[in-house]
Formats: sequence, structure tokens, C-alpha cells
Amino acid sequence: MPDYRFDTPQPVRLYAEIGRGEVRCRATDTTVATVTVRGPVADQVSVTYEGDEITVVAPRQRTGFFGGEPEVVLEVTLPTGSDAMVKTGSADIDLAGEYAACVLRSGSGQVDVEALTAPSQVETGSGDVTIHVCHAELRVKSGSGDVRVGHAEAGASVSTGSGDVRIETAHGPTAVKTGSGDLLVGDAHDDVSLATASGDLVITTARRGRVTMRSASGDVQVGVPQGLPVWTDISTVTGELVSTLAATGEPEEGADYLELRAKTVSG
Repeated sequence: MPDYRFDTPQPVRLYAEIGRGEVRCRATDTTVATVTVRGPVADQVSVTYEGDEITVVAPRQRTGFFGGEPEVVLEVTLPTGSDAMVKTGSADIDLAGEYAACVLRSGSGQVDVEALTAPSQVETGSGDVTIHVCHAELRVKSGSGDVRVGHAEAGASVSTGSGDVRIETAHGPTAVKTGSGDLLVGDAHDDVSLATASGDLVITTARRGRVTMRSASGDVQVGVPQGLPVWTDISTVTGELVSTLAATGEPEEGADYLELRAKTVSG
């Protein structure tokens, strides 16, 4: 089980590339970065530190009758605010602590990130994605995995083929689309665009800005704070339209208001 230690008085960049297994990173207040590699080919994994970048690359090889890469478990400790670029085949990615910019890609592994402070991207083929807190622009793309974002301070763009998407709090412009999944935004403080072919669309509370919602066969639901002026353009072909909004008149100059456009075929 090879162990590596590097003096890192400042945040660094991590580049890691493995096939199967798991990548576990922890960002903490430290001046020493550590890398631990476990697995049947641990001694063949390349670990280097040059400039301000730590590079970890596992060998690509096939073993067994049906083939397949050996599992590698990578455990890394980095200074808080470090960048991370991680690419895996089917390995899970788990980032605990606070990071700056991250680019994370996995074919079928799950991705879980505690906190991001710089623009970041996450892509998975079929793995679920969880981002607890993001203070900068976030882009997430998944083929069939579910996506959950706890707190999005800036703009967020999420797209999936068939997975569900849930964003608890959105303070920046938010755009979400999926082929057949349900989409939910809890507390929206800025513009929101939601689109799905057959899933339900829900905004628990839309506080201001422009909201656009489109679904072919799913239901659409929007919660509006009492007294907020709302301009609506809502239509459904075979579904039912229900509104409990009270007339409030035009908004005062400089006051918040909501512009709501929603369209569904059978929802």
C-alpha cells in the first residue's frame, strides 16, 4: 500500500485518472498533501508532484476471463481550496471539504462533492451526482443518473437523459432539462427554466424573475409567495389548470415580481 507525502503550503491542483475502484479526497487545513493507493496494482500507479500539481494515474490493463481493469482505491488529502480534475471509468468520486474549481468525469461511478467555490463541471454516464454546496457557476451532465444540488449560489445548468433532478436552493439563474425524469427546484431566487418530456416539474417557491416550464406529459406546479405580483402565460392541451393566486395589481417600481410561462400537453 504505497503512501506519499508532499509539502503543500498553498492549495494545489490534483489530476487523478483511474478505471475501476474509488477516489476519496478530503480538503482540510493542512500544509502536507498525502496520497494513499490500495489495490492489486497499487505499486503500478504513477504518483508525481511537480510545480503545484499532484498527478495520479493508474495503469490501463485487462485481467480475468471476461476482462476488466483491476480496482484501485485512491485516498488523498489536500489543502482547502485546491482544484481537482478526476476522470474514472466506473469508480466513485467522493470529495469531502471545500474545493475551488473541479472537473469530474465518470462513466458509471457516483459523484459526491461537499463544497465548491469556483466554476466547476461534472459529467457521468449513469452515475448519480450530489453537490451539497456550490458558490460559483455549476454545470452537470448525466446520461441516466439522478442529480441533487443542495445550495447553488450562482448559475446552475443541469441536463440528464432519464434521471431526476433536485435543487434545494437556487440563488442564480437555473436551467434544467431531462428526457424523462422529474425536476424539482425548492427555493428559487432568480430565473428558472425547466424542461422534460414525461416528468413532473415543480418549483416549491418562485420568489422573482422569469420562470419557464415545459413538459409533454408531466404535471407542472409552482408555489408563489403571498402578495407577489405574477404575470402568467400558462396552457395545457388535455390537462387541468388550477390557480389559487389572488389579484395583486402591477408591481411597484423596483419591487419583485414573477413572470411565469408554463406549457404542458397532457399534464
